[in-house]
Amino acid sequence: MIKLKPSAALPPANQNAKSIVGQFKEEIYSFHKACSGRVDQIHTLFCHIAEHNGKPPIPPQTMAALLELTMAEMQEVPCIVSEVQLLTAFQKMVKPDDSGNNFENKVIAVVRETTRRARHAQSEVAKLRPAFEELHESCKGSAVGLYNFFMELLPEEHRKQYTQPMWNVMVMKSPQTATHIPLEHFIQCFQESMDITDTAETILPHVTKHIAINKDPEAAAAAAAATLKLAAAAAPPRPSQHTQHQVDIVSKFTKEIGDYHKTSGGRVSQIHNLFVSIAE
Repeated sequence: MIKLKPSAALPPANQNAKSIVGQFKEEIYSFHKACSGRVDQIHTLFCHIAEHNGKPPIPPQTMAALLELTMAEMQEVPCIVSEVQLLTAFQKMVKPDDSGNNFENKVIAVVRETTRRARHAQSEVAKLRPAFEELHESCKGSAVGLYNFFMELLPEEHRKQYTQPMWNVMVMKSPQTATHIPLEHFIQCFQESMDITDTAETILPHVTKHIAINKDPEAAAAAAAATLKLAAAAAPPRPSQHTQHQVDIVSKFTKEIGDYHKTSGGRVSQIHNLFVSIAE
């Protein structure tokens, strides 16, 4: 359901905000179409814009205010906003000293790149959908089976850095302990993880290979065992025991920490920025 709520929250700081943003209305509407107005994708874009400008990720509360939503509405799945709401959110981002040129460099450049990547991913996933459906059926949606396929797409030197629980959270946006990934959720998350250089032509051979593995019980069991062995080898050293006092204090802010993790997508670069800001 599209949320339409007139509000005076976070008015534009620049009296020329409408005319500045109006110069890029078509680019903003193109992004809205590419993401189908989904608030989670809009929030990710705004966090990328913040990172592009050396800023920490935008908290969910601020994103809600920009889009004139309540936090309860932000949690709806899917939460979708109109083109007008998105345009208004961009107007609120215009600073008092912004001009069309610097707003284009600071903000619209990221919008264009994100839209280009999203369109590319949509096009390539459309070609891959029949194969993905067969892959998902062959492993019965097993998180391990899908993880094994995904790992093969990464450079070999990066594979040991991604355990399955980490992949569940960071790529599939699921609980660490998830054992099953629904088909449409897998396809959507895969699409969102694609880079502009990823193509159906290069991905399809890996899909075909893992469909064959999943249809061979012995090969599937061997692949699952290899995943467990890799996870054990990549596991970090056990941290020193925390005191109960430390645990009790942090436990009071579990929701806020969880919200930040969701906002940043668990990305280490953004977590590092947060810790640097805390230190400052």
